[in-house]
Amino acid sequence: MADKVHLLESFCNPRSIALFGSMQENWFFGAAVIIGDLLKWNYPGRIYPMHPTAQTVYGIRVYRDLRETDSVPELAVVVTSYKHVPQILHQCGARDVKAVLVVSDGFGETGAQGRVREKELLSIARSYGMRVMGPNTVGVFNSEDRFTTVPYERGYEYNRQGKLSLITQTGMYSPQAMGWHEYLPGVNKVIDLGNMCDVDETDCLEYLCEDESTRVISLYMEHSRRAGTFLDELKKTSLKKPVLCLMPGGSPGTRAAMASHTGSMAGNAALYDAALRQGGAIRVLEYEDLRDCASVFLRYPLPAGNRLGVLTFSGAIGIQCIEIAEANGLALATLSQESRQKLAALSNTLGNHPVDVGPASATAGERVFDLYKKCFDVLREDENVDCIYLNGYVSGGLQAIYYRELLEYIGSFTDKPIAAWCYGTSDKLVHEFGQLAQDCGIPFYTTTGKAIRSLAYMARYARWKKMVTGGRLL
Repeated sequence: MADKVHLLESFCNPRSIALFGSMQENWFFGAAVIIGDLLKWNYPGRIYPMHPTAQTVYGIRVYRDLRETDSVPELAVVVTSYKHVPQILHQCGARDVKAVLVVSDGFGETGAQGRVREKELLSIARSYGMRVMGPNTVGVFNSEDRFTTVPYERGYEYNRQGKLSLITQTGMYSPQAMGWHEYLPGVNKVIDLGNMCDVDETDCLEYLCEDESTRVISLYMEHSRRAGTFLDELKKTSLKKPVLCLMPGGSPGTRAAMASHTGSMAGNAALYDAALRQGGAIRVLEYEDLRDCASVFLRYPLPAGNRLGVLTFSGAIGIQCIEIAEANGLALATLSQESRQKLAALSNTLGNHPVDVGPASATAGERVFDLYKKCFDVLREDENVDCIYLNGYVSGGLQAIYYRELLEYIGSFTDKPIAAWCYGTSDKLVHEFGQLAQDCGIPFYTTTGKAIRSLAYMARYARWKKMVTGGRLL
């Protein structure tokens, strides 16, 4: 792979692009939306709008046929009715276009007739040596190279580049549907495969495995066309970088819904689950986890073990932490005698684990932040602690901004994974705390459960990696 260009480059960062579909400006959907975004992003390649009647779009000439273009587009994007797709594919093939992204729906996800149309689409493509992404897809969003094929308006500016890349079989993870602009670690690439008649998740894993701009991969999949090859590639990729995976299909109702969504035929859920875990995939529970749980992987090294340190403002939260941790493969750390002595010296209400600073805060006043910092230091320095959960409390009198110095201090350490949550007298105040925590480099979660599960995923992945590599994490 190092000495040749991967086929996904033509889809993720093409040097030129042809777009078939509506050229209506300032609309919420269509080929013109893609063109507008490419112009906003100063896309350096040639843009060839294709339409039978339109003259110009955003000041660019519109072409009637690919034979009119002065060069061969590296990628063609089709945003038309399914009825026009075969003719467009023939046109692309005659012009020697080698990569086509079909946004159009009306194929395998619609039933038997749609599956026939999808087979026809693939047959045409193969007759010309073309590769197809889709159909029924929104395609690619690439923040690093400022390239997109998403045909929906986003309604916001996206200027944050990160190291998380997603492979998905649904457009709901694309920027028009998920607030990636609010995700502080940032996103690198989002690849929606749609019905996956040709280009599949195995191709994407192979591509992202070698992509230096991608440190963590999130994968939403409903089925695999090449299960054996996919699992081989998954294990290879997981040894280099974490792969978070969400795969529905455990219930009859889910499998029926998936068939009407992307035409997927879900396999045996138990077999897939075992195979994915064997391949090193980190199985997550909810679609938000593909984004949110990646934060700790992007920020910290893998933990040495599964021993959890808990620093809280509430004893009840501490108890909840233990229950959630044990259910997800973490164990409450047994603090060293030295650590317990240090805590007890700070306050007569401390010394136990979980470390609850709430009672001490009642008399500490503004000193509570110094107390919190010292308790954090005890947990971080204890060799029996592999990762740390912390939470805060906010109110009208205890504003998030008061935590700034403390959070900056905690955020300056990256030797052990940290996940945070906050509770308080209003959602607005909690949101402000979360924003501040993330600004300080601390992954913040909307629930205690999500925070601890994220740490558990790290520990589980580290354990798998040690097992496969004979004890090495890197």
